[in-house]
Amino acid sequence: MVEKTRYSKELKIQACEDYKSGKGSFKSIGKSIGCNGQTVRKWYLRYKIHGSKAFETSNKKRSYSKELKLSIVEEYNTGKISIVALAAKYNIGYSIVRNWIEKYYNGIELKDYKPKGEIYKMKSRKVPFEERIEIVKWVIENDMNYKEAACKFATNYANVYKWTRAYIMNGAEVLKDRKRGPRKKKDVDLNTLSEVERLKIELERERELRKFREFQLEVLKKKEEYENR
Repeated sequence: MVEKTRYSKELKIQACEDYKSGKGSFKSIGKSIGCNGQTVRKWYLRYKIHGSKAFETSNKKRSYSKELKLSIVEEYNTGKISIVALAAKYNIGYSIVRNWIEKYYNGIELKDYKPKGEIYKMKSRKVPFEERIEIVKWVIENDMNYKEAACKFATNYANVYKWTRAYIMNGAEVLKDRKRGPRKKKDVDLNTLSEVERLKIELERERELRKFREFQLEVLKKKEEYENR
C-alpha cells in the first residue's frame, strides 16, 4: 500500500499498542503525536485486522479490479459497515474507497485499475474543437476526473487538464485551434472594445465560473450526504 505520510510505521504501531493497552483514547494519543483522533482510529482499525503489515509501504502502486471495487461498494450498500471500516478491512486508503463509492452513486463506471502510467504518457492526438468541448463537459460533470476522461477519450492527460482549466477561466472560444502562419496581432485589449462587447465577454466568463462553482457545491453536498449515512 502506497501511503505518503510523515508518521513512521513504528510510531503508528506504538500508537495502536498504546490504545490497545488502555494508555489513552484515540484523541489523547493523537494529540501527543500531532494528529487527530480520527487518524489514530483509522490506524487502529487496520492494525487490529492486519497487524504490522497494515503499515508496510511500497514504491509500487496496487492494482484494483472492477470486481473488487463493486464488491466493496455492495458491502457498503448493506448499511452494516462504514467507509472507515471497509478501508481497514481491505487495507486500502479511506479516500480511495470513498472515491469508488462516490463514482458509483454518480453513475460513473468502475473499471479495472492497473497503474502503468499510460494515461500520463499517452501521445497527443489531433482533437477537433467539438470533441474538446465534449471532453471538458464530461470532466466537469464527472467530479473533475481528468484521468478518467483521458482514458475514455484516448487522449493525453495534460491536454485534458489544460482544456478544462482554460474553458472554466475563459470560455469555449479558447479551445479553438489557432491557425499557423504569419504572426497576427495580439488579442484585442478589452479596453479597446465597446461597452456592449466588453460586457458580453465578461458575462460569458462569469457564466462559466458560476457553472463551475455550482458544480463544486453539488459535489460537496453529495460528499456530506455520504458521510452522514
